[in-house]
Amino acid sequence: MNEKRNCFFSWLSVLIILSVAFPTSVLSQDLNQKIKKLEQMMTQLEQRIEKLEGIILELQKGQAKPIMGSRDKWKDKANWRLLKKGMSKKEVEQILGTPPKIVANAYYGDIWLYPDLQGGNASFDKDGILTSWKEI
Repeated sequence: MNEKRNCFFSWLSVLIILSVAFPTSVLSQDLNQKIKKLEQMMTQLEQRIEKLEGIILELQKGQAKPIMGSRDKWKDKANWRLLKKGMSKKEVEQILGTPPKIVANAYYGDIWLYPDLQGGNASFDKDGILTSWKEI
C-alpha cells in the first residue's frame, strides 16, 4: 500500500512540475504564432500561383509581354518563347534585351549571341528581320 501511495505521489509530483514548467498558455501561444506564420506563407504562395497562372494564360493566348525584372531578360525561357519570325531587331531587343555579342554579316544578316552554358542566339536576314533563333 505504501508503494502505491509513493508511486501516486511521484506521478503527481511529475505532473505538477510539468504543468509549472510548460504552461499550456505558452504552448498554445507558440502554436498560434506558427499557425499565423503558415497562413501568411500560404497566402503569399496563393498570390504567386495566381500570378503565374495569369502569365501562362497570356502565353497560351499569344498576348504575353516579356518578363521584366532582370537585366538579362534573355536568361528567361519564357521570353524566348515570345519571339516570332518576322520581328524586327528592335522588337527582339525589347523582349531579350541587348545582345552581349553580335556577329555582323552584311550579306546574310546578323546573328545575336546570348552566351550561356547552352548558348542562345537570334538570326536576322540582311533587312534586320528575325528568321530563326535557338533558345537557351
